[in-house]
Amino acid sequence: MPKLDMGKQHWFKTWWGISILIVLYAFIVLALAFVFLAWNYWRIVKSGQGAVLQKQFYSQYSKPAPESAEVVAARQSLETKDDPYLGNANAEWVIVEFLDFKCPICKAQAPVLQKLSAKYGYKIKIILRDFPMESVHPGASQLAAIASCAHEQGAFWFFSDYFFANQDTLPAEIPAETIDNLSDEVGIDKAIMRECLASGRGRIEESKDYADAVKNGVNRGTPTYFINGLMVGAGGAAPMEFWEKLFINLRIVN
Repeated sequence: MPKLDMGKQHWFKTWWGISILIVLYAFIVLALAFVFLAWNYWRIVKSGQGAVLQKQFYSQYSKPAPESAEVVAARQSLETKDDPYLGNANAEWVIVEFLDFKCPICKAQAPVLQKLSAKYGYKIKIILRDFPMESVHPGASQLAAIASCAHEQGAFWFFSDYFFANQDTLPAEIPAETIDNLSDEVGIDKAIMRECLASGRGRIEESKDYADAVKNGVNRGTPTYFINGLMVGAGGAAPMEFWEKLFINLRIVN
């Protein structure tokens, strides 16, 4: 009768068999985890929450890079609290435009900025500041001063719209009577408007804007734009398509 070899081990009790089983077990666990994650992502997308998933996945890339001391200083001089603006006052992304009311491109950009504010106003703040190019557009400095004084009484946008709408026919100097009539039309105190212009407050504000622009490298005309302290365009048209592509590249929007 043949005898059983009691000294022979089963393969799964050998060191190499145990190693194979450990590797196989780990592979099964990883495969099951992958299947579960894939199923969970499919469930989220199927339920219409794909945007939530995308936000979670890209959240680490959506935050702006830490700002250098130079950029922080630029933002402090560019992003004023007392100038007119569109959008969200507390937005993380701040656009500053330096404009000239007699600049044809600035006139063309005005409705674009309105559209940007209407569509993305919850995510951005657009600050408007003056850079009148008097040597090219005589009278631009006076318009900036008038708009600044109107801003004191909450009428900046009325005067801004008027200047752009009548850009081609504006005289080199707006008569005091015309300023009074516009003040009456919008319903502000024309005496306060006169006092602001006579005291030079409007000119001082316009000069401050101009100085801040030059300090930050504005020298190629208007409009010139900054986003969070960095110049993104100077002296050229920026259509809606430009802004939307830029917003996607900066991850301001998805």
